[in-house]
Amino acid sequence: MVAFPVDSVFSGSELAARKAGQSLTLNVSHDGIRLQRYNLEPGGWQHEPLDLLRVAVQDSGTPRLERVIEGKRERQLRPIGKISVSPAYTSQRWTWDCDIAVTLLFVRQALVEEIASEIGVPRQRLCFKTPLVAEDNLIRHAVAELVAECAGGSNLSRLLIGAAGRHIATHLVARYAGSGRESKQLALPDRKLKRVLDFIEENIVHDVGLEEVSAIVGMTPHYFCRAFRKSVGVPPYRYLLARRIERSKKLLAATEKSVVEIALDVGFSSHAHFGSTFRRATGCTPSEYRNRSRL
Repeated sequence: MVAFPVDSVFSGSELAARKAGQSLTLNVSHDGIRLQRYNLEPGGWQHEPLDLLRVAVQDSGTPRLERVIEGKRERQLRPIGKISVSPAYTSQRWTWDCDIAVTLLFVRQALVEEIASEIGVPRQRLCFKTPLVAEDNLIRHAVAELVAECAGGSNLSRLLIGAAGRHIATHLVARYAGSGRESKQLALPDRKLKRVLDFIEENIVHDVGLEEVSAIVGMTPHYFCRAFRKSVGVPPYRYLLARRIERSKKLLAATEKSVVEIALDVGFSSHAHFGSTFRRATGCTPSEYRNRSRL
């Protein structure tokens, strides 16, 4: 069994996994959120208390899990697509009995407490349910979208992981940590919405952060995400991706620039990331779109 000290989850987990014959295939983070994906052989790991709330999404395999939290032992099968939730500041030991792939989402406890305060859950009532196996389609799909954005070896944008991470963390608090209810959210006033959209358009090639965008209208990142979605119909990171795709379509149809040049011109970090995102959005590759647009 591999032991994971507190800092190894972030800085040394790849080395620890390799020593145990495991494979860390994804490791990205920003603003209190960390996303990791492992291919694991039968075995186990343990760690001392962390200041991190952890969600595990089962990607492949149906392991018989055993989890021990603060001396409490649980056993259950976790089929593909199901999740587990583990609270911060707890000693944990895990074992599983087959080859599996699992994606782990870590959320700093400080961010959890900040979000809980904003949606009306007092800190003293912030006591998480800890299902070993649960059905949670919002988390499963949101995490899958984050993983998909890493296709081709690209890093997640700060806006994407910040907004998506807060969305997932808000859901975790609301569903698994008490009866707090979010107040009804109003849309952004037209003037503020225009300022935000203009800023995104002017910085479309840059890796802008959620804090930068929300600061333009003097809102916390949490409330900004909700107000933006109420106003536009999609989260800010999806709007940014959509604008990049629309700009790339114009360049593909009207210029002779290479696909690689266009990918960089619209803010993607690599040709592979651009290609995979473009295909998901349009159903065709950039080259196919260019050929069709010129028929």
